[in-house]
Amino acid sequence: MATIHRLHEFRFVIHSNDHDPAHVHLISGDGHAKVQLFGTNGDLEVERTSGIPQHRLRRLVKEVLENREEFLKRWEEIHGTREEDEAKTE
Repeated sequence: MATIHRLHEFRFVIHSNDHDPAHVHLISGDGHAKVQLFGTNGDLEVERTSGIPQHRLRRLVKEVLENREEFLKRWEEIHGTREEDEAKTE
């Protein structure tokens, strides 16, 4: 588990044994959320959330959007890229 970013009490985490699609977990003592970096239409997609008030979740999603490219780079550092995965199967 790698903490890739922080905002107030929230840690933005990518698990090393996680799965596609690329996403981050937002974790604090009071709640958590999972946000896909590219949902079905290319936008961010909140997959699930628990214990985070809506106004805080909006701010957290904005933070993910503002840092999406960096978060995607970190995801690829941890998990590799799709091109690398496809090359391994050839």
